[in-house]
Amino acid sequence: MGTRIGITVAVMALSAAASGQGLGSIEGRLLEESGEALPFTSVSATLGTKVYTATSDPDGWFRLKPLQPGEYEVRVVAMNMDLTKDGILVLPDNITRMGDLVLKNAKDLPAVVVVKERWIAPLIDHDNTGVTKVSHKLFENNPNKVAPVRLIASFAPGVVKAPNGDGLYFRGARAENMCYYVDGMKLGSTLSGVPNEAINSFSVYTGGVPAKYGDVTGGIVAIETKSYFDLWLQRNAEVQ
Repeated sequence: MGTRIGITVAVMALSAAASGQGLGSIEGRLLEESGEALPFTSVSATLGTKVYTATSDPDGWFRLKPLQPGEYEVRVVAMNMDLTKDGILVLPDNITRMGDLVLKNAKDLPAVVVVKERWIAPLIDHDNTGVTKVSHKLFENNPNKVAPVRLIASFAPGVVKAPNGDGLYFRGARAENMCYYVDGMKLGSTLSGVPNEAINSFSVYTGGVPAKYGDVTGGIVAIETKSYFDLWLQRNAEVQ
């Protein structure tokens, strides 16, 4: 019980500091089964009690913004089809690209067809191959979860944990030349004060480091902690 309270307090402190972090967005395209664009269709994204909406353009493209960082559920209702994708991770100052969402034509069926699927994000961002993005869903059962630095290194190609301390070697660069950021706050080359249960996602930059992180010769690890809503969901799941 005491451990759970300690984790909750630590996450609340980190979440409070995160209030000034950047916003993100979700982008995708709606298509009919034939491959034709699905224009002027409403799309919604839900995070807790917050619902954001957008409408697809004449070519079927949509963008939901601005969005607080977190894990969203995206829903589209059209052509007698109710399609929901959950697990869409939004990071600060980042566009989450869902690609093509295909809605099958169910107009001839007597009732609305409800489909709910888990969306699995690619580890590598094709717009920036120098970054690896990992959601907590990918490591919640990983044995390295108890040691966050080892966990991070296991997901990032070309990154190795330093033999001493919490530093990481980025393709030969010295450990002190890398830097950790937690909810936008710079920690330096030592990861301290972040319980492993508090980590919601992390991004490892081995190249193409955004200007906001400054000039580094190694790499960047940007960690996002769980929000109040994430903690609420986790607690409910444990009770059940």
